[in-house]
Amino acid sequence: MRRFLLLPLKFCFLISLFSCVSCSSKKEIVFDNSEPLALAPDVQWAVVIEPYAAFRKNTDWSSEINGHCRKGDILQIKGNAVFNNAENWYYFDEGWLPESVIDIYPNRFKAENAAGMLK
Repeated sequence: MRRFLLLPLKFCFLISLFSCVSCSSKKEIVFDNSEPLALAPDVQWAVVIEPYAAFRKNTDWSSEINGHCRKGDILQIKGNAVFNNAENWYYFDEGWLPESVIDIYPNRFKAENAAGMLK
């Protein structure tokens, strides 16, 4: 009779022993910090809609050219300004672009979708 009572206890002991062995290996959670949150309310994105556009040093068509971008390029907007109370200009890492050469989107996902339709 005593053997029958010890058998379930041994079985429970073995199960608890093996279950603890698998719990001892800890898994690390890795977060993706490669880009700012794509849906952040204060971050806007632009898609270049002209075949070629020139980044300007200042918010003026006659300003020095800093670089170039192409149709379908996706850019994060860093700031904006109005030139001569008429045209909006947007600042990017490379320089300024006028509103007439870009479309603006509230998040990167929409910008990527729009850029894909341009190509």
